Amino acid sequence: MSENKKYTIVVKRQRVEVSEAVYRAYHKEREAERYQNKLIHQNELSLERFREDGVNIDYLIVRVQPDIVDKLIRQEQLEALWIALQFLPEDERFLIDELFFNDKSERKLATELGMATMTLHDRKHRILKKLKKLLEN
Repeated sequence: MSENKKYTIVVKRQRVEVSEAVYRAYHKEREAERYQNKLIHQNELSLERFREDGVNIDYLIVRVQPDIVDKLIRQEQLEALWIALQFLPEDERFLIDELFFNDKSERKLATELGMATMTLHDRKHRILKKLKKLLEN
């Protein structure tokens, strides 16, 4: 039945008869193009699109733009943490570095240091309390 079926595509406003393979390839590409255009439209950030959709652009800019004050506060906190870490003894600083900056688990670090996991856990909490006091001053 598919042998008798005629396949046509529109070229320059005229129907042109083509083979089934050409027909399928043409429509596959056409669907891919439609899909790409749909994605572009969904992800498009333009003033005209926002106006069409009724979005308040001022609100969007404020919402998307990172707050400079938050960045400054975070930077100050990081600097204070760095200074507080310098006041720790070397063995305590090593423990904090391994657990928080090198992402080692308490179990793995305890094994490497030859101590019980709970001992390391308790030590970590004492160090964190000490850091908290240093940061509050």
